[in-house]
Amino acid sequence: MGQDTVEELTKKLKIQSDIIKGYEKVLRLNEQELANADEIIRMYEQIIDYSRVELREAKETVEASTMVSNLSRDELMSAFDKIKSLEDANRKLREESLKFSKD
Repeated sequence: MGQDTVEELTKKLKIQSDIIKGYEKVLRLNEQELANADEIIRMYEQIIDYSRVELREAKETVEASTMVSNLSRDELMSAFDKIKSLEDANRKLREESLKFSKD
């Protein structure tokens, strides 16, 4: 009967050892999953940072384009004003020229 008890205890110890090994495997898998999750989080953070930079650069590009368009519009309006002034001056010169030609 003493040997049965030792055999039973040996079996129990083996079962407990197997259970502990199983828990250790699960723990290692959980640690690996956490490491993978951390890597995924870092990747998403990098994507977010990159997107933030891209968005800021796109906004700056739109602002620069708007400024250039406004400058071009202002220059075009100024050119039209100069053309109109030159046309008016040319018309006046022709009128003056016609007055002198009649005299």
